[in-house]
Amino acid sequence: MLDCIPAEKLDEIDADLRVLDHFEVPAIALHGRFSKHESGWCAGFSHLTDWDVREPSLRGAALVMLAVDNQVYVLTFGDGFRLVPATFKDRRFGLRFVIRGIDPDDIRAAVARTPGQGRTDIAMLPSGAPIGQLGLDTYTKFVDRLTGRLNRPELTVEQGGNGRVRSVEGGSGLRLPYGADPAALINDIRTIARVSTEELPHPELEFVESVATVEDPETVASLNLALDHAFGTLDGARATATVPTDCLEDIGHVRAVGIHFGPGQEQHIGDAFDLDYVLGRLRFHRPGHRFPALQQGRVTLYRDSRARPADVIRTDPLALWIEADLLLGDGRRYVLLDARWHEFDQAYLDGLATTTSRLITAAPSVNLPPWRNGDTEQAYNMSVQRDYPGFVCLDRKTVRTPLHRKNGVEVCDLLAPDDTLVMVKRASGSDALSHLFSQGVVAVDALQNQPEARAGFAAKVEEVSGGRRLPEGFLPRRVVYAILLKGHDRLTIDTLYPFSQVALAHAARTLRSYGVEVEVVGIPSEEDTEPGQQAA
Repeated sequence: MLDCIPAEKLDEIDADLRVLDHFEVPAIALHGRFSKHESGWCAGFSHLTDWDVREPSLRGAALVMLAVDNQVYVLTFGDGFRLVPATFKDRRFGLRFVIRGIDPDDIRAAVARTPGQGRTDIAMLPSGAPIGQLGLDTYTKFVDRLTGRLNRPELTVEQGGNGRVRSVEGGSGLRLPYGADPAALINDIRTIARVSTEELPHPELEFVESVATVEDPETVASLNLALDHAFGTLDGARATATVPTDCLEDIGHVRAVGIHFGPGQEQHIGDAFDLDYVLGRLRFHRPGHRFPALQQGRVTLYRDSRARPADVIRTDPLALWIEADLLLGDGRRYVLLDARWHEFDQAYLDGLATTTSRLITAAPSVNLPPWRNGDTEQAYNMSVQRDYPGFVCLDRKTVRTPLHRKNGVEVCDLLAPDDTLVMVKRASGSDALSHLFSQGVVAVDALQNQPEARAGFAAKVEEVSGGRRLPEGFLPRRVVYAILLKGHDRLTIDTLYPFSQVALAHAARTLRSYGVEVEVVGIPSEEDTEPGQQAA
């Protein structure tokens, strides 16, 4: 416990430390304050106003550190989270709990990164929504943090009742109201540990753990060596700068960034993180010393452009600020992220298969007949309208809008009794299905964003159906792709063409960002269907 807090940090905050004997587990507490005689803004204010101002800055910091079942946990108060170095933190601790402990239909925020691009995406839905509506690409994103409604009645905060909806945020840390006395706190910690290690993630959130962290020492060593070599080439490594998730709250206050490569080395100061400087310095290290230099380097954030010791916000390992992308000789792709190696190709394939298999439903929300031999798509759609009450055939009934002036947009082939948009296709290759999936995206986009499309579609439905009226301001809630896959008995994850799986997954992600659910239904041909059998 004591080894993880640097002595100079304790001196900096003039810390008081106490051993907590009443916890019945090893526990210590400390508190202090980050203080400086002059706040960073004073110099600028004084210069502008010609008014000599010297206002101090005081920021309290405290923490409680306790060992429960041979694992050390830290509760931080105020700026206490700045006292524990990043190298001691389990960077996925909070995330492991939230994907098992929150309601996947009530997600409030997510922070995710696109590996190899250095981009951080923050999505927020204050009132909560299903995870699909946050617009996350669940098989190419690395999720750093999730916030959602807590759904663990075993925890102290949930037992309090009062009908309040409580959020929990999980990343490297876990932010939620804990038990206020030692016994309740320890019980909460044990519950969190049990949930994180013994329970499976919610199915809708299991993609968060799909990215494989490379654990094999030989593979890690070979990746480190390959990156060391890449840093020494003229082209450099495929590296980019990224902001560590733990720094997101601070980055708006940063006025200077320092990069320091080790004892005796001069600190490089700039107004932003300088990737070119880092790569240039690494390039001139000797082979075998470049990757260790990256690991030993440090990045310091300052709240004032003068970058004085009193202006330090935080210091983190340089490796957390660098993403690097490697393709090894076997064609497998690895990404250095959060100073650890991850393999993304298999995560992509697994996520794609999981996404597609969930969309192909065996219990469809619409009831469609078999496809009679010799029927065209239009004939099939007309037969559904004729034989199945409540369906409206809108095949080739286009709606013109300012964006679709020439040919108009075909919103759907069939409108189901519950106003589900049904897109129908008989396909023998991936091109036809890619067009089908695109049709759904274009149609929903038009209805969402063009008033002419909404008015035109409502008028077309009323005209074709002979009087059926859509709700005022109609927006679809579900899209069903109904497919007759020629040459196969039924539509499955194994019979759907690989290119089509990619197109379907992207279409579903886009539609869910609009709040539209997606289903894929296989239509059997008449020759494959027993009398009375329906689509499955």
